This record gives sequence, C-alpha cells and structure tokens, in this order.
Amino acid sequence: MKNLLFLFLLFVLAVPGIAQEDTTSISVVKIDPKIIGPQKEFYRKPATFFSRAWVPIGLSLISVDLMRDSTKYGLQTLARSFVADTFRTHVDDWIHYAPVVTMYAADLFGVPAKNTVWNQTKFLVISEAVTAGIVWSLKLGLGIQRPNNGAYTAYPSGHTSQAFVQSQVLYNEFRETAPLLAASGFLFSTTTGALRVLNNRHWVPDVLLGAGIGMFVTNAVYYFEPFKRWNPFKNMNKRNKTHQLSFMPNIRQDYVGGYLRIGL
Repeated sequence: MKNLLFLFLLFVLAVPGIAQEDTTSISVVKIDPKIIGPQKEFYRKPATFFSRAWVPIGLSLISVDLMRDSTKYGLQTLARSFVADTFRTHVDDWIHYAPVVTMYAADLFGVPAKNTVWNQTKFLVISEAVTAGIVWSLKLGLGIQRPNNGAYTAYPSGHTSQAFVQSQVLYNEFRETAPLLAASGFLFSTTTGALRVLNNRHWVPDVLLGAGIGMFVTNAVYYFEPFKRWNPFKNMNKRNKTHQLSFMPNIRQDYVGGYLRIGL
C-alpha cells in the first residue's frame, strides 16, 4: 500500500514539471525574418479632387456673399484707409509673374520637380488659357464697374487669377521636394491681389473670386493631367532620354548674354 502511495505522489509531482517544460519549449521558438521577407509599405490612398478644390470653392462662395453693395463698399473704404487717396503703383502689373519665374529658376538649379519642364509649361499654358476664358466671360457677362469708376470689367480680377494660377503651378510642382519654395509663390499672388484693391482697380470680392478660379482650374488640370503624354518634340532626338533645362552665361566687355538649352 505504501509503495502505491509513493508512486502516486511521484506521478502528481512529475505532471506539472512536464507541462512546464512543454510550455517553455514553445515560447522560445524564433522566426527567421528572412523567411517572412521585407515588410510591405502601407497603401497610401491618393488625394481626392475635393481635397484640392475646397479652398478655391470656399473663396469663390465668400466672394459672391461679399458682392452686396453695403459690404463691398465698406471693405473698399477700410482697405483704402491704409494708403493715400492718390496711391498708385505698377508693381502689381509685374509681380504676378514672379511665381513662374521662380519655377523655371528652380528647374535651372536642378531642384527636383513633379513633372518635366515640358509638362510644367504645358499645364501652365492650359491653366492660364482656361482661367482667362472663364474670367473674361464673367467680366463681360456681369459688367461690374471698377471702384475707380472705370470700365465695367471689375469682377473677377484678371491679374489675381493669373497670379494664383502661377503660384498653384509652382506649389504643385515642388510641394513634395521643396515645400518652402513651393509655398513662396502665394506670397506674390496674395500681394498682387492686395495691390489691386489698394490701387482702387478692384473690389475685394473681385480679388477673392479671381484667386478661387485660378486655383480651382490649376488643381483640376493637375488632377486630370490633360495631354500629359503629348510631346511633339519626342522624335527629334531619340537618343536624348532626359528632360533638362540649362543656361550657360556668357559675359564679356561688349556683350552680356548666354546659351539656353532645353532637353525634351
């Protein structure tokens, strides 16, 4: 009887030890990462068109709301109170070209962009043409007089729309590689719109709608990318597969110039 009791106690004590040993052996199993392979990056959902359009749409709606006479006259008086009644500058006639000059200068210095120089130019021309068509259709169709009692072509602002087309092109091209450079264009376009009001050439709503149209059209062009693969120069030099823009200055005592080369 004592022998049976002794065997029973040995069995009871041995079972937990066996179970513990089995559990430990399972927990120390290692997996070689080479078998699994490299981790895959998470899928990044592309931006929707609405994410690019809500800002210009908002500006356009605000512009329409501010077109009430009591509001637009009050805003004009407030804006013009910061300058003299005789204030006039022609800076706004030139500064709206600054974003596109900045873009091509960045190409010359080799700053990586989203598109080639050819596609940049193509999207810029398309955006400018469509924007100009919309702006002038509204100007002639609505017939809003300028605040200086000038022509009935105030609404919307053409200078501002052109400036924001160019600043939006600059932003879309370099926002991933040079964010500060990309955003710098809006400084010039915003200044253009402000000067149009201070020069008493446009109402505040004119500027807001011009900015909204320019940004909306440009973002639509970059979203749908019309004629992206169209390049009439691609067969001119099949050996040259790169797209480059380079400039070599040539300065002498009697001559200042340079050589411009575009590789398409």
